Amino acid sequence: MGSMKRSRSCRILAAVGGLEAKLERNSTTTFVMSLVIPVLCLLCVPFLVYRRPTLEWLQTIRVTAGIGSVESPEDKSLGGLLPPGFDESSCLSRYQAALYRKASPHKPSPFLVEKLRRYEALHRKCGPNTELYNRSIQQLESDHSTGPMECNYVVWIPHYGLGNRVMSIVSGFLYALLNDKVLLIHVDQDMEDLFCEPFPDTSWVLPKDFPIENLGEFEGDATLSYGKLIRDKIINNDMRFATKVTLPAYVYLHLPWYSKEWDRLFYCEDAQQMLRKIPWLLLRTDEYFVPSLFLVDEYAEELQQLFPERTTVFHHLVRYLFHPTNTVWGYVMRYYQGYLAKADERIGIQIRIFPLVPIPFETMLNQIINCTLSQHILPAIDPQEPAAAPSNAAKVKAVLVTNLNSGYHDRLRDMYYEHSTTTGEVITVHQPSHEKQQHTDQRSHNVKAWSEITLLSFSDVLVTTAWSTFGYVAQGLGGLKPWILPRHPRPGVACVQAVAVVAHTCLDSGASIGAVKMVNGVELHHGALKRRWDEKGCLNHGAAHIHQRCGDVGAIASPAQPPRPPIGRKLLTLSAMDLDAAASVVPPVTVFLEGRSICHRVCLDKHTSYESLAKALRRIFVDVDEGDERGEGGGKELQLSNAVPGHVVAYEDMEDDLLLAGDLNWKDFVRVAKRIRIIPAKASRRKHRGGQSTV
Repeated sequence: MGSMKRSRSCRILAAVGGLEAKLERNSTTTFVMSLVIPVLCLLCVPFLVYRRPTLEWLQTIRVTAGIGSVESPEDKSLGGLLPPGFDESSCLSRYQAALYRKASPHKPSPFLVEKLRRYEALHRKCGPNTELYNRSIQQLESDHSTGPMECNYVVWIPHYGLGNRVMSIVSGFLYALLNDKVLLIHVDQDMEDLFCEPFPDTSWVLPKDFPIENLGEFEGDATLSYGKLIRDKIINNDMRFATKVTLPAYVYLHLPWYSKEWDRLFYCEDAQQMLRKIPWLLLRTDEYFVPSLFLVDEYAEELQQLFPERTTVFHHLVRYLFHPTNTVWGYVMRYYQGYLAKADERIGIQIRIFPLVPIPFETMLNQIINCTLSQHILPAIDPQEPAAAPSNAAKVKAVLVTNLNSGYHDRLRDMYYEHSTTTGEVITVHQPSHEKQQHTDQRSHNVKAWSEITLLSFSDVLVTTAWSTFGYVAQGLGGLKPWILPRHPRPGVACVQAVAVVAHTCLDSGASIGAVKMVNGVELHHGALKRRWDEKGCLNHGAAHIHQRCGDVGAIASPAQPPRPPIGRKLLTLSAMDLDAAASVVPPVTVFLEGRSICHRVCLDKHTSYESLAKALRRIFVDVDEGDERGEGGGKELQLSNAVPGHVVAYEDMEDDLLLAGDLNWKDFVRVAKRIRIIPAKASRRKHRGGQSTV
C-alpha cells in the first residue's frame, strides 16, 4: 500500500514537471500555472508524509538536536541484548531510545545473550494461553503438586513505588533465568500501558483469569507463605531429596523489606533446591535482591559467566526488559523535543525527600548548588550583574529537575534567569511535573514517573539523592556514573561520584537474611553497618552472615564456626525449638512525644491491633478517662491518625528508618518496631478539628 501511494505521488510530481515545462513555452498561460501547480502540490502532501519514518531511515542520518547531534548506534540490538523478530512500530522506544543515550561502555557477555535467547524460546512455549500454560493452570487448581512440570513459573506481585517495582522485576527475572522458570507479572490498572512486551511473540502479563485472586493482599501470614510453611513444619527443605512427595500447588514468597527471618530463608541454598520442585512461585518484594543470589554457591559459576562485570547486572537487564510503550514514548519525545533537544549538554537532577526523614528545603537546595558548582556541572552566577543577552555562540545547558514539588526547580530557574553566568553559558531549567505527593496507585502518576525516569536516562550528567530507586533506574538505563547527594554529607563534601559507571548495591549485614538496600555506591551506612558490593563482589562478612543465619534459623546444619553476630546486636545461639518460643517474646518499646522530656514504654505484644495501641496512646498523652476512647468530635472511631490530636504516629525500625505507623499489618509492625515517635503534623497539611492529620 505504501509503495503504491509513493509511486502515485511520483507520477503526480512528474505530471507537474511536464505541465511546468509546457507552461514555460507558453507565456500566455503563466497565470494558470501559478494556480494549478500549488493545487497539485497540496494534493501530493498526504502521500509524501503518509509513512512514519522507520528506524532504518533514522539510522542513515544524524538525529539533530539543535547545536548538538547524536550519532545513530551501529548496533540496534545493544550488543545482542535485544532479540530480533519484533514489529518495530509496536514499540518505537525499543530501538530509538539508544539514539538519545550515551553509548554504553559495557557489552553483554555472549553467554548472557545465548541464555536470553533460550529463555525467550521457553517463554514462547510456556507463555499465557499456550497448551503447556493451560496444563499448568489445571495443576494449580488441583491444590497440590508432586514436583516440577515441563513449564514452571514465577509470578511477580507489585509492591510500593515504580522504582521499586522495576528493580524487583529485574531481580525476579534473574531468579527465573537461573532456575529455568517463566516470569509473569501481575499488572493492575495503575501499570497498564507502561512497558512494552520484552519477549517476542508472547506476553509476560499474567492473564486476568488467573485462578488465584487478590494477589495484592498477600502478606507474610498467607496460608502458603514459604516462611509460614517452614515455621509450621508443613514443608521442610529436606523434601528436596524426596522423589515422591505431595507439595503445595504453589508457594508464596514474601520478601518485602519488612519480611521475617523465616521468609528470608528463601535465600539459603537448600531452600532454592527445594523451591525448584514447586511449579508456581508467587513473589512479592520491593527489594533488589540480586546480590543475595550471588551468595548462593550453586549460582556462582553461572552468574560469573553471565556477568563477568558484576556491577553491570542491573544495567544489562533493565535495558533488556524495560521499554516505554508508544503512549509513554510520546510523552517523552514531546518534552525532549520541546525543552531539551537544542541543548549542547543535558544535566539531570533527581531529588527524593522522605516525608518522615525530612531534610530542610534550604539545606538540600544549598547541597545541590554546592555540588553542581564545585564539580563544574553548572557555572557560577554573577549576583551583582543582571542577566545580559548571551552571544549566539554561547553553550546551552538544559537542566531537568524531577521532584514531587516545584521549589527546587523554581529557585534554580530564577537563579539563572535573573543573573548572567560567569562563563557566558546559557542555563535553562525545566521540570515536567510536580505531583506534590506520590500516587503509585494511579496510572497517570506512573506514566509521568516512567516518562521522567526515561528523560533522566538521556542525561549527560546525572545528580541524584542517595537511597532513590527512581534515580537508580535512570542511572541503570543510561549507564551513567552519577553524582550522589548523601543524606549525611561530610563538611565540605556536597556530593560524591559513584565508583562505577552503573550503580552499586549493598547488603545490610545488620538485618535479616538477604536484606538489600540501594546506596548507589556512596552512602554505606544507615543505622546498621552497610557493606558495599564492589567489583570484587560481596565482602566475606555479608556472605558469612547470611549463611550463618541460614544454619541458625533453619536448624538444618550447624556452622563449623560460631556465628558472627550482626553489628550492634548481642549474639544469641538458639535452636529451632527455642526460636518458636523466642518469637513470642517482644521487648517493650519506648514512646517519645516530641516536645516532652519524659518518655514512656509500651509492650506491643500486649496489644492486638493498631486501635488498641491508639487507645493506650490517648490515655498516656491526652489524659482522657479510660471510658472516653472516641476520637475528637463527631464520635469518630479512635485510630492512630487521631490518637494524639495534631500529631502523627511514626516508628523507627531495626535500621533506624522513621516510617509512618499503620502501613504494615499488625504482626509485622510488632516485629520490626524498635521505637515509637509521635511528631507534630505540618500545619499546612492538617485538617480541621475532628478530622485526620496526615503527613
